[in-house]
Amino acid sequence: MSDISKTTINLPVDLKKELKKIAIDEDTSLSGLIIKMIEEGMIKRNKADFISDEE
Repeated sequence: MSDISKTTINLPVDLKKELKKIAIDEDTSLSGLIIKMIEEGMIKRNKADFISDEE
């Protein structure tokens, strides 16, 4: 990941707390965790789209 674009999102307080706990458990930053989760979601979404296109 060479290029980074900064963005701001609004999260429910409880969700942010849970994400922070997961980030600590995984020894990463909140940003790193969110990027990882988004990337994993994109992979799953692309696989689902591919399967739908085949049907």
